[in-house]
Amino acid sequence: MDYRGAARHAIARDGGLFLLEGELFGEYAPGEEIARGEFPRDLPAGARLLPPVEPSKIVAIGLNYKDHAAEQHKPLPREPMVFLKPSTAVIASGEAIRLPSGIGRIDFESELAVVIGRRATKVPRERALDHVLGYTCANDVTARDLQRLGVQYSHCKGYDTFAPLGPCIAVGIDPGNLSIEG
Repeated sequence: MDYRGAARHAIARDGGLFLLEGELFGEYAPGEEIARGEFPRDLPAGARLLPPVEPSKIVAIGLNYKDHAAEQHKPLPREPMVFLKPSTAVIASGEAIRLPSGIGRIDFESELAVVIGRRATKVPRERALDHVLGYTCANDVTARDLQRLGVQYSHCKGYDTFAPLGPCIAVGIDPGNLSIEG
């Protein structure tokens, strides 16, 4: 969040909001309590939400839901359809999405975003979660008219503001027990 003119992370716990002391991607602990109430509704006066993380890139998987593939009259791919979104697509939850001129249909999809906590290359499946910091909400915005022109997804999903994230990173949760709605 933007707190007193600086980008700061905070920890919501036990009805309070505490400034994060330490490193988000390392060791951290709750520091000074800056608000009481329910996050993100009860922010400190003058505070503004920012994206909970500033990724260098977003690695995404296309057609990863059976129902969504059927809706588009496409089979599920045999191999994951990987595409990238640029960091310039990221905005905070609740910020305005700027629609490019000349683009017709825009769709929005709720997604679970995995926040990687440390570099990982060729990690065995059983160790994959060791590299996850937590999870956040994502809104996958798509210019559908452009998507229909080809199989590359970056051009229809990579516009500035097309990746709202947040409002927080949930840590210590089981993603298999979550329901995604939106």
